[in-house]
Amino acid sequence: MKKVEMIRCYVTSPKPNPKNPESTERTVRYIPSDIYRLWRYLMEEVKGFEVHDTVTSFWVDEEMYSREKASYGEHDSQKVVEVSFLYYRDTEVGRPVTRYFPLAHLESILNFFMKNFSERYMQGGMQKRPGYFIVRTIEKKD
Repeated sequence: MKKVEMIRCYVTSPKPNPKNPESTERTVRYIPSDIYRLWRYLMEEVKGFEVHDTVTSFWVDEEMYSREKASYGEHDSQKVVEVSFLYYRDTEVGRPVTRYFPLAHLESILNFFMKNFSERYMQGGMQKRPGYFIVRTIEKKD
């Protein structure tokens, strides 16, 4: 069972869609809170993306969700998959790589993401752990 404090946000690309220059590409990201500030800096200052509509909450794997969902109260959940592997390019010890992607777009995002890594430096294969990003809903009192 695993629980990770996480931030869901939306990212808008600085480059217009060539098929429709009037539109903006807005995509969802799920970022662990311990790396969020660095990640946001890189996205905005280095790559030129806009980061907006942030929500802080948590991600849990399916096992924890099935056992504890009643304790979360009223909530919305979004299916998010944790993808992890060890990458050995820079050190003998290996660098753990862990990212979170929405299940609905997992394969297309994963194909794009994996262009940053060479399979020959990956050992032990890739693990995919399904889970949920939890957003508690606030009940309005009349």
